[in-house]
Amino acid sequence: MTLQEWISETALGRPSQWWARYLAAGVITLLSIFIVAVLWRRWGAIADPGLLLLFTVAASTYLAGGMAGMLSAAIVLFSSFILFSHPLYPFRYSDLDWQQMMVVAVACPLIALMVGSLREQVDRLKIVTREAEALKDEIRRIEVVKEAQFLCEQRFRLVAGCLDDYAVSVLDANGLVKNWNPAAERLLGYTDPEILGQSYSRFFAREDLLAKLPERLLEQARFSGRADEEGWRLRKGGGRFRAKTTLILLRNSHGAPSGCVMVVRDMDRSREG
Repeated sequence: MTLQEWISETALGRPSQWWARYLAAGVITLLSIFIVAVLWRRWGAIADPGLLLLFTVAASTYLAGGMAGMLSAAIVLFSSFILFSHPLYPFRYSDLDWQQMMVVAVACPLIALMVGSLREQVDRLKIVTREAEALKDEIRRIEVVKEAQFLCEQRFRLVAGCLDDYAVSVLDANGLVKNWNPAAERLLGYTDPEILGQSYSRFFAREDLLAKLPERLLEQARFSGRADEEGWRLRKGGGRFRAKTTLILLRNSHGAPSGCVMVVRDMDRSREG
């Protein structure tokens, strides 16, 4: 990983190995101390090294976090006792050097704490932003799925509405009625509020219920993709009629069974015709 890639990852909040963060903070801190020792103490090229040292602590904290910032502050404070001593002997300071060292000693921990807290808030904000974006994507996906489902239901109603001699109904995986065409309402006698969400087993005669015929037809459709059966069916109110019932398996986008299409044809009417 190049330095540019590492800085990009850190700035964007993407995860990076902790040791790389600490190593980068340490390199920045030592490099800054070296620059101060050369440019300020040796060459006198800069007038006030305190600002550079404080900026080093702030940069280390922002790049690597609060703990690395405190370590950077400790290194800077230790080095300041040497750098600000005159002439590089501990505990011998000029008035100006003493004032600068006190400023660094007080400001470094405060900067590490403030910048560390700011970094934590920035990281939390990035996490919340990512979660919000993920939630928006999920909402958009759900809206697309709902729109596709609405279009499919419209197509079903348009196609099934043209089948006057066939009662067509959509069942879920448990055999509950989800949708049906006007011919099913005329043939079986139930309105939409009465039948939607109800089991299709109420269309079967008592002897078929005792023999668990509705369950067996669903199992056959799941196993082979289709189930056909001719026998007595019940209208609302208990009226019987001879009908052929066909269940055709439906699958979702993953290929798993998601329900059936039930087609019921009145055999008595077809013989009369």
